[in-house]
Amino acid sequence: MSVAEIMADLGRLGIRLKAEGERLRFHPRSTVTPELLHRLRDHKADLLDAMERIEERAAILEFDAGLSRDDAERFAWRDYCA
Repeated sequence: MSVAEIMADLGRLGIRLKAEGERLRFHPRSTVTPELLHRLRDHKADLLDAMERIEERAAILEFDAGLSRDDAERFAWRDYCA
């Protein structure tokens, strides 16, 4: 399973993923199944790398396109998962 597939699954479930240093945070926790939690743990390093690239892309979109931070993050997330 690829990181993009995991992130697409999170998006479909309405789970928001954030990186805090070397930790992954997700909300709402109640939506995360044991199977999904296992996938998150197995792919943690790749997910952290992806989150860093998404954050960089969001910053560019926010600055260059004049988007709000939320919109920039949404577009960057969608672009990554496409």
